[in-house]
Amino acid sequence: MWTTESGEDGLLHRRSYLKIAGAAALGTALTGTAAASDHETVTVPEDERKVVEVGDSELLENVTYDVTAAGAGVTIVANGTDWTIRNIAVDGAVDMGDHTIIGAADTGGGTSRIENVWLGDGCLREKGGATGIWVDPDHEGRLEIERVNVQEMSDNGLYCSAPGTDWGSGGTVAVRDCYAANNRISQYRLAEGTVENCVASVTDDREHRHGRGVWAWSPGPVEVRDCHFDMNGNHYSFVAGANDEGSRIDVFDTEWDDEFHGGWRTIADGTVNFEGGNGNDPRNFVPDGCPTSAAEAVCAEEEPKDSEGDEPESESPSVDDYRNDETGAVETDGFREALGDWERGDIGTSLLIDVFSAWFGG
Repeated sequence: MWTTESGEDGLLHRRSYLKIAGAAALGTALTGTAAASDHETVTVPEDERKVVEVGDSELLENVTYDVTAAGAGVTIVANGTDWTIRNIAVDGAVDMGDHTIIGAADTGGGTSRIENVWLGDGCLREKGGATGIWVDPDHEGRLEIERVNVQEMSDNGLYCSAPGTDWGSGGTVAVRDCYAANNRISQYRLAEGTVENCVASVTDDREHRHGRGVWAWSPGPVEVRDCHFDMNGNHYSFVAGANDEGSRIDVFDTEWDDEFHGGWRTIADGTVNFEGGNGNDPRNFVPDGCPTSAAEAVCAEEEPKDSEGDEPESESPSVDDYRNDETGAVETDGFREALGDWERGDIGTSLLIDVFSAWFGG
């Protein structure tokens, strides 16, 4: 009797252990990945600008804002401290005048972040058009901007110089692994901070699409490291100073274009210091990890198409695909197979959860 009970009890413990382990594996996988089923699309109607607010310690992630309708736009306003914006895409060129797409400030002296964002569709080509990212004068902490693709903005790509003005709060900005192209006025505009492993390019010779590579405003310094400025003779790679006040740019290990009036300019007592490892052979490329499309920014699954451009006809996978042929239940091997398919991207998160539920409750 004792032996039999012990054997059954051991089997129950083994099953419970397997299910706990399976739940842990599923939880770990889902925590570490922004899956397509976690993604939300917000469609902005014609002639409307959607405003989204982000505050203290809040997280905005995995959202596509569809602004393809005429007169549609979106503005994300982030202030407070220790907030994060990540995995965001604006699909379509915004049509909302001189508003900014992201207005940001860490107003509590902490560190806030903007990560993995697609603004590559730009705005309507007009002088008084939109800004990609605007950093408010009230910014007093540290803002980290990483893996942002911003193109074809009419009023600066990354406009981060306002905290350094006489009325600004003196916050700093660190820009890394970003791509900025064909933005009017400037690609990267800072008063104090860093631009690291970034690319700026001006390939569009039309009006309202030319801007400086880095424009440093007072007080400085702005450190530029491991970057490429592919200006194609359309504008300066570096300008230090503005409004009769100087600034300082320190350049390290960077390839830059010198075809436009020598490639750099200083205003008042501004300086551009070429410290070492620099050259004049810039390339136009998107840094590793920086999104190259709206779908890539939010980890959304783009529907495959056949050779004629039509959606392929195939049956969608289901829980039944993972059931045991003899028992009709989802066994451990079936769950493991589903987990492997999910990791390869063959099935979505919602189906994986359904398979897990069937296995766990079996």
